[in-house]
Amino acid sequence: MSEQWRITVQKTCRRSGICAAAAPRYFSVGEDHRTRPAAGPVDPDPELIDVVEACPAEAITLTDLSTGRPVDTAAPEAAVRPPEPREVRP
Repeated sequence: MSEQWRITVQKTCRRSGICAAAAPRYFSVGEDHRTRPAAGPVDPDPELIDVVEACPAEAITLTDLSTGRPVDTAAPEAAVRPPEPREVRP
């Protein structure tokens, strides 16, 4: 099973919209100006780590669904694991 992350936006969000501007495939801003993360699990992506680090309210968390623990965005290996090799058949 491949690793996937869940994105959570905490109530401490300041509604700056930085995340939605930087990573629109993962975040949207509603008419009420609240930030909404992607609805389902997402594949690990270094773009998400950048957004978490750029959040002025530190309101975005990533959870590794395989462990249930927060992704350590400061750890270099958190960014993305290389894809598993696939067998190519003729």
